[in-house]
Amino acid sequence: MNNNQDKTRAQQEDNLIGGYGLEVCQRLVEEGRSKGLDDIEVYYQRLKSLEVVIEKNDLQLPKSDIYQGVGIRVFKNGSMGFASTNDLDENSLKLLMKQAAVMAENSPPDRNNRLPEAEKLEEVPDIYDDRAENIQLGDLIESARSFMKEIKQDDRVTVDTAGFSASIVNDAIATSRGIISQDRQTYFETQALALAREGEEVSSFDMEYQVSCFYEELDVAESGRKLRDKVLASLGADTIESFRGEILLTPFSAVTLLVRPLVFAVNSENVQNGISPWKDKSGKQVAADILTVIDDGTLPGGVGSGKFDREGLPQKRLTVIKDGHLQELFYNAYTAARAGRNSNGRAGGGAQSTPDIAPSNFMVSGGKKSRDELISEIERGLLVNRYSGSVDPVSGDFSGVVKGGQLIDRGCKVKPVREVMISGNIYQMLQKIAGLSREREDIMNFKLPYVLLEDVSITCG
Repeated sequence: MNNNQDKTRAQQEDNLIGGYGLEVCQRLVEEGRSKGLDDIEVYYQRLKSLEVVIEKNDLQLPKSDIYQGVGIRVFKNGSMGFASTNDLDENSLKLLMKQAAVMAENSPPDRNNRLPEAEKLEEVPDIYDDRAENIQLGDLIESARSFMKEIKQDDRVTVDTAGFSASIVNDAIATSRGIISQDRQTYFETQALALAREGEEVSSFDMEYQVSCFYEELDVAESGRKLRDKVLASLGADTIESFRGEILLTPFSAVTLLVRPLVFAVNSENVQNGISPWKDKSGKQVAADILTVIDDGTLPGGVGSGKFDREGLPQKRLTVIKDGHLQELFYNAYTAARAGRNSNGRAGGGAQSTPDIAPSNFMVSGGKKSRDELISEIERGLLVNRYSGSVDPVSGDFSGVVKGGQLIDRGCKVKPVREVMISGNIYQMLQKIAGLSREREDIMNFKLPYVLLEDVSITCG
């Protein structure tokens, strides 16, 4: 069978799967209407996944899995009920509707319980790989071998664990408010954790990550080279004296230390419940002028992109922070109703739960200088490859251990460090961002630069 025939067969299979899911959603909405419910939402999801895992340099048994499920939300007299199942035979689906209705009957009313009205939906380009259905476990095994070939260029390096995965997602939704749509997406991931050992000396663990909507865009050999070089560079780590100085966060360390508190702070539910530190900061300065944050669910090729969110609304492009000033929060239909406004398409989740709030493609703008230029301007500081510790998203206080850190002195990386802790308050440090790199990396659905922070407490244990 030639490539065109393979592509046609894959498209036919996807259309069949998507059509089935949409038909189930529409049929259950009609059934709910016939039972006198005020509103009904049915969300269908099918996830096909393949994964190859390496542990301690050895290939493990490959895995494949298919999940298929439906979640139903029903509304009656201001009360909401929800039920979900992965058993899609006719009797199970009828029982599911009854269970959701019973939940609604026994739940307190809330005037903010509502479904959004339908809005125009548009396809997002470049989020589905037409070759995806033809990718087999053997292809991922070859990726793992290509990765390990680079790692084994130096026998001091050991891969603790690595995963090579392919995912095909089909979603469909129908509601009594006129939302009827389906979407599909693919994404491929490579993530690996490794260390280096030389004699009695062992390096810090370090990590490498790649993600793309297209299988051919992953460069697993490059990922192996970068991880090998990073863990080798952390051999010979030494203790240092404590000081206050600058830290340069890699994109990976910025996910934990910077982005997760940011996402928490702009979640409208946290703002409305009074636990976000930015509950009264709309339009006000919350960070240094150089920080701009965009969340864009319409980004072509974005792993967080899609035609609709968990409630069937377009995800849109949002400017969250502009020049350090808070512009927009993340809303789903419920929190939008509480705020007296419309949702901006940030309902997250799948068929197994009610909608929560989540970002799509969360992007921190890059700066004008390269990573190396930022390093060259650091008088005394630390490159933080990974951060292991706590971050309180309510207060912003953090304290944790630097992994794979490098001491920087007079603009040069001097030596790897060990037993070093950093601490401070991340919301205060947002006001002290001294630089952002031109380079940005994709970590999950985050696109992040290297971030330079000033006046951080650096303590040697």
